[in-house]
Amino acid sequence: MANTIIKQKIQEELIVLNRASELKFEKCNWPIPMEEEWRRTNLAKYDMSGFQIPNKTKNESLISEIMDKNNDYSILINKTINSKAVIKLNESGAKNITIYDPSDPRDLNYEDKRLVLNLAEDAAAHFKNKLGLLSLSSFKDSLFIIIPDNLELEKPVIVEFESKDGRDLFLPNLFVHAGSNSQVRIIQKIKCAESSNTSGVLNVSCGDNSNIHTATVSDIGSDSLVFINRYFYLSQDAFLSDFQSASGGKLIKTRTEIDLSGVNADARLYGVLFSEENTQIDMRTVQHHMVKDCFSQATIKSVVKDTGRSIYQGLIEVEEDASLTDAYLTNHNLVLNNGARADSIPSLKIRNNDVKCSHGSTTSRINEEQILYLTSRGISREEAGQMILEGFLSSVYDQLSDSIKSYSESIIMDKIKKNKVNI
Repeated sequence: MANTIIKQKIQEELIVLNRASELKFEKCNWPIPMEEEWRRTNLAKYDMSGFQIPNKTKNESLISEIMDKNNDYSILINKTINSKAVIKLNESGAKNITIYDPSDPRDLNYEDKRLVLNLAEDAAAHFKNKLGLLSLSSFKDSLFIIIPDNLELEKPVIVEFESKDGRDLFLPNLFVHAGSNSQVRIIQKIKCAESSNTSGVLNVSCGDNSNIHTATVSDIGSDSLVFINRYFYLSQDAFLSDFQSASGGKLIKTRTEIDLSGVNADARLYGVLFSEENTQIDMRTVQHHMVKDCFSQATIKSVVKDTGRSIYQGLIEVEEDASLTDAYLTNHNLVLNNGARADSIPSLKIRNNDVKCSHGSTTSRINEEQILYLTSRGISREEAGQMILEGFLSSVYDQLSDSIKSYSESIIMDKIKKNKVNI
């Protein structure tokens, strides 16, 4: 009886949070170019009519059999739009992880229930723009993952969100609590069909002395509009390595904010963008230092071709109490032809003078001397261009854990190989 009450109550509380986000969404205006983060992405150019509160009618789609990924995972989860999650376990320690699917409610103990609600409420406190509110207006495509203290997994947790067609609004929300002293790798893949409308959130809480590696990779169909809000909270001595890649679609806009809230927290951000014809990718990162003795760095690289456009906005923000901050931000762009464009806007907001912070940015074309060197050794000009592009991006992929690199590298590299590089 007690477990039934817990299950019913958590569903009721999540619905209350959905309703509050829905009401705020209706009152909130769409972002406009007058706002700093939206200066270069004008939503008036796009058809946003599909970004409305989703229909509450339950509509479960069919789920195909989950792929095994050659058993290279501890947990594999497939969450298809409007459907219950399909879960496969492949490591004994993974049985200790709690996975909560709001579309298929299950009994939770008191502690897990509290953590699920904390994650949802924390997301509601941080994702206040209209698209973030829309994501939280429904948990139909959401998952909550609770990793207990002291758990170490050898293989990654893979969560694959998939929209099989573009008819319904896709809300791939992932909430993760990583307990103290835990060591896990979490890969989130978002796959959208052509002409999809997608708005999702990722909210990760990293406990004391945790060692967390995360990745968000996307496989976006043509003419799709995708918005992802990402937030990380780091406690004392927590380590985070986060990677995100973006390519495809008509517009992809992501925002990643990291709060370094515990002494000696350490955050490493990596990103790869590939924008081709008629695609705009807008990525923003915020390294927010709130206490002393923390380290953070962001390394973002983009390749832009044809009429593609990439936009990177990076901010290091240091609070008054965050002395001895050590933070870096770098962005490097390769523009492959005259029609392509890459914008880079790194910035600092420092409220303490006992810090070490810097940022840098470069935008260039492929070096003709490198092409000449490779072609003089019997390599075709096209192959030389591919090799240079792979080398340019590999410096990011080489910083990732082996499992995250092997899973994510091919997604963009395969697209680059399929597209001829005009140099």
